[in-house]
Amino acid sequence: MYEPEEPASGRRAAHVVAWLSAREEVENALREPLGGLPSQQDETASRMAGVLQATALGLGPDAAAIWAGVPDRVLHGWLEKDSVFAAAVKSAGELAAAHGPHLHGKVTAAQLRVMLIAISRGETWLVAARLAGISRHQYRKLWAASPAMVALVNAARSVRPRKSKHLAAPARRRLWPASADRKSYRLVRRDDPQAPPDTPRAD
Repeated sequence: MYEPEEPASGRRAAHVVAWLSAREEVENALREPLGGLPSQQDETASRMAGVLQATALGLGPDAAAIWAGVPDRVLHGWLEKDSVFAAAVKSAGELAAAHGPHLHGKVTAAQLRVMLIAISRGETWLVAARLAGISRHQYRKLWAASPAMVALVNAARSVRPRKSKHLAAPARRRLWPASADRKSYRLVRRDDPQAPPDTPRAD
C-alpha cells in the first residue's frame, strides 16, 4: 500500500523537536567518559547556566525554568537563597532589556523553543504560549502565516506523553500545574556532606 512521503518541513520539524528533547541524553553521553553521574553541584551549576542564557535572551522566569529544565519553585528558591545567582540573573535581564530582539514586540526563536518544549511535555498550545510569553493573537498570526510553525507544533504534539486511560471522573480530576512546576527527579552523585548547608541544589 502506498504511503505518501512526509513533507520536508515535517521531517525537519521532527528533527528539531527530537533535538530539543534530547538534552538529558546528550548530557549523559558527555558525562560517561568522566565517570557517570554528575555531582549535585555540577547539576545545579548547569541548570543555573541555562537560566542565565534564557534570561539573556529576553525570557521571563517561567520560560527560563522550562528552558533550563527545572521546576519554577526550584528557580525561585535559588533566587531567594543565592545572592550571587540572583545578581547574575538581574544582569542577564538588563542585558536582554538593552539589546534583546523582543524590544520590538516580535516573537523570538527563544520563545518558540520554550513553547515547543512545553507542548512536547503535554501542555496545550494556549498554556505553552503563555509560559513562553506569546500572546494568543501572536500565536494565531504565526499559525496562519507560517507552515513551518504548524509543522513544529504538530511535531511537538506527536511526542507528548500518552495520557492514562484510567482517569478519574471530571468532577474529581486534579488540575495539574504547569509542567515546569511538576516534580521531576534526576540521578545525581551526592556532594560532600561538609558543604555549607545553604548551598542551593537542583531537584
